[in-house]
Amino acid sequence: MVDNNRIGIRLKTLRKAKNLTTQDLANKVNISQSYISRFENGRAIPDIDMLERILHALDTNLSSFFSTDMEDVPIDLIQLMDTVKTLSPEARIKLNEFLNLVKD
Repeated sequence: MVDNNRIGIRLKTLRKAKNLTTQDLANKVNISQSYISRFENGRAIPDIDMLERILHALDTNLSSFFSTDMEDVPIDLIQLMDTVKTLSPEARIKLNEFLNLVKD
């Protein structure tokens, strides 16, 4: 059985990590803001096609969304991962070196 609250919480976390309002996300998916709100609050669950559209607007996919590795990931970590994805390989190496210095 699908847990509406769990899906809603994950959608809300992803949306916030992208610095989007419910209206912003609704506009990207071409649905009403109240529809997004109903999903996030666990009062409704999107069908698979709608969920794919929402996740595409949030720059992710179904497998990542339902991955147990992504459960309870804090917003700031999602934002950091999104930023790292945009870096060149050289910049990622430098960032990793820097992070190794500051974690000690």
